[in-house]
Amino acid sequence: MTDAIVVRGIRAEGKHGLEGERDTPQPFVVDVEVPGDLAAAAAADALDATIDYGMIAKEVRDVIENESYELLESIAEAVAARVISIGANSVRVRVSKPEAARTIGVDEVAIVVER
Repeated sequence: MTDAIVVRGIRAEGKHGLEGERDTPQPFVVDVEVPGDLAAAAAADALDATIDYGMIAKEVRDVIENESYELLESIAEAVAARVISIGANSVRVRVSKPEAARTIGVDEVAIVVER
């Protein structure tokens, strides 16, 4: 079994997508999983021995709210880079764009990357 820090359902609004889609902020939902051995963090019982899940959420919201990309793939890459920059060795990122799914009559549109 692999340990992981999991932060699901990070919601933010941003101006991403093709021309016309970036005129008005749209909702995005992001899930982040950071695998690793959490035993050392548990033994230390100290925040500096792990990755702060609050910081993960902050970095994700910053990408969604303050950057702009055409593709969900690019958003996922930007989020992955941010999470790695705060100390993760690897990360799994899932980005969903709920309104895009509605426009094409499907339940969900999402991208998943692992870095």
